[in-house]
Amino acid sequence: MKFFFSIFFISLLWGINIPFQVGETLNYKATFSGIDAATGRLQVLGKETINDVSTYHVRFQANSHGITNLLFPIQDEIDFWLDDKSLFPVRVKKNINEGNYHKKSVLDLLQDQGMAIIKKDTIPIATGTQSPYSLFYYFRNKDLTGMGSHTFQTMDGRKKTNLILSVVENLNVSVPAGDFLCTKITPMRIDQKKFKNEATMSIWFSNDEHRYPVQIWLKMKFGAFVLKLDEIIN
Repeated sequence: MKFFFSIFFISLLWGINIPFQVGETLNYKATFSGIDAATGRLQVLGKETINDVSTYHVRFQANSHGITNLLFPIQDEIDFWLDDKSLFPVRVKKNINEGNYHKKSVLDLLQDQGMAIIKKDTIPIATGTQSPYSLFYYFRNKDLTGMGSHTFQTMDGRKKTNLILSVVENLNVSVPAGDFLCTKITPMRIDQKKFKNEATMSIWFSNDEHRYPVQIWLKMKFGAFVLKLDEIIN
């Protein structure tokens, strides 16, 4: 009896800091170099078991509209499954459609075995390796105060990148969903080389108990893409 109580108590401790729940939907308005260009959505779809790991199934979608849809149509859908205790990614499934570029892929991250699998290729990884998309949720479960210089690894396709975290606290951010006091994180390469297309990413997390990703900023060689939180559905 004590054994089962202990397991129950430990499970409560593991889940106590998860600041979101199944059904949470975050809708975004997206601009490209200041022009209204697209909508975005982050949605926690449900709980699923993937590779024997209990996970949250999350989906990110981006869809262009207006003149952008005529010039450079975007219809991206990325599904990722996060370990419901650690929020480490377990699987990432991408369906990318941007202009004439189309790509589908599935990446499995076997965190406890220190390896990833993509198209039957096995690649060694560090335990705790992130996907760029899982960062939207992984840092929601962290006290970002004092996390400057935190190091970690991301994997996108077959490419692994070692990153160090830059943190700026107590920033006022105004988005369509309201005004938020935020902490801004910016992952930077440890080797100080530029990202592909000179891209960088910053995420502003709200300083409340939900730690919403209020604003997501992607700077690329040809302009800046900004997602601003428009609507929160719980």
